[in-house]
Amino acid sequence: MRKYWLQEMSWPEVAEALKRTDIALIPIGSTEQHGLHLPLGVDTFIPIWVAEEVAKQVDVVVAPPLWYADCPHHMGFPGTITLRPETLIELVYDICKSLIKHGFNKILLLNGHTMANNPALLVAIERVQEETDAHVYLIDLLDIAKSTISKIRESELGGLYHAAELETSQMLAIRPDLVRMEKAKKVIPKSISRFIIIDGITPGDKIWFKITMKEWKKLTEYGLIGDPTLASKEKGEKVMKAIVDNIVTFINEIK
Repeated sequence: MRKYWLQEMSWPEVAEALKRTDIALIPIGSTEQHGLHLPLGVDTFIPIWVAEEVAKQVDVVVAPPLWYADCPHHMGFPGTITLRPETLIELVYDICKSLIKHGFNKILLLNGHTMANNPALLVAIERVQEETDAHVYLIDLLDIAKSTISKIRESELGGLYHAAELETSQMLAIRPDLVRMEKAKKVIPKSISRFIIIDGITPGDKIWFKITMKEWKKLTEYGLIGDPTLASKEKGEKVMKAIVDNIVTFINEIK
């Protein structure tokens, strides 16, 4: 059986893989609190699963996952590990430059810590592409399936933010052994403005903002924001399929 995880290969096996493909995936997530009912590794379990499913369908190499992210807003809850944005930028920059040095000229960052990681990742991408002829693509695992998520969500606006309907459904689909639905709580804070709505998918005009650790603790005593009580394995399977299908389509377009 063909290997796709870089860390499971010997260097001659990597050299052989490079004869077949110049595409590498990097699953990027976080280690942060996800309420009472989900584990800290949600944002990394999801891109790992996606990377494996994509690799089964197209001939690509998958680099070791990144379990750490820029998430200071979750530091009010035990177990969260956060990086400074500068650290994340340098880490991703160095990883990409290493892969490019070996011949991987198309790199896909699979970001499971959606939205929050994007600013740092985009800075790293810009630096890499200014210095090399390689292409680095940022795939936010919320954005890549936004149309499907919008169709299947049942929660009201504000119900799809953190450890809520979407992420809980995804974990029910891929790691149900780590989900404690009996502990799921519905927490939907009141929005301070129609331009600032705390939800993963928001319609209309918007203003960007970043919640601090103190503000997060005021918004929710449980850590989550949204409505995980509406989650289901079926919704998770549909979203995960859409994510994989769209990434596979993109890879076939850029080969």
